[in-house]
Amino acid sequence: MPGSPASIIPVSGAPQRAAPNAQFQQPLVVKVLDANGNLVSGVTVTLDPKGQGAGARFSGAITAVTDSNGIATSNALIASAIPKQFVVETWIGPIVAGAVGPASFWLSVTSPGPWTNPSQSIPAIQAAWTPAKAQLAAVQAASLALANALATFEASLIPLANLGVGDVVEWLQTNARRSRVGFTPLPGLGGVQALPTAINVMAIDPAKPRDLTAVDQRPIGSTQTGTLCQLS
Repeated sequence: MPGSPASIIPVSGAPQRAAPNAQFQQPLVVKVLDANGNLVSGVTVTLDPKGQGAGARFSGAITAVTDSNGIATSNALIASAIPKQFVVETWIGPIVAGAVGPASFWLSVTSPGPWTNPSQSIPAIQAAWTPAKAQLAAVQAASLALANALATFEASLIPLANLGVGDVVEWLQTNARRSRVGFTPLPGLGGVQALPTAINVMAIDPAKPRDLTAVDQRPIGSTQTGTLCQLS
């Protein structure tokens, strides 16, 4: 027999988007396991939309009970009126100190384009999507090559820095910045030994590099337009 519930794991329901005040297409589904990985039935799960002015509300109770397969399915989720990204946390039992969880679902409230004639708009979107996707692939490939070139460039500055010719190093760095690609300069260049640091490609301002960890890893089908237009 299964033991006491020990973990809660997302099954389906994220990522997904809904228009303001619309119902999300999929419920949130989790499974509950005991310490040995067995599915546990009859467990009450609590769902909690987080953040100030939560991005959605449930059409019914904020709890669900696992079935004979250890699966719990939420009630329908209704988007708020304000576009935003938010998370719904799911916990085993009441949300108190020591509760097991959370299993998290990231969701978005967003509006698709103001389509006046969807039957005409969808083919146009599909046609425009193909070259845009190809250009994204080209940008990603070029960014990788550029990152490698900038790393090699930074490494080439170390011998000059070690020779104490900081003015030459500064000139080279300044001209690299003027290429407007942006990068994080080596710390301490100007006569002090330094090691290469992380390169931030395509920074708007070299003093304020982009956060490259924020790359959107979701498939295009997770967007409302992507689903409607069957983009891939």
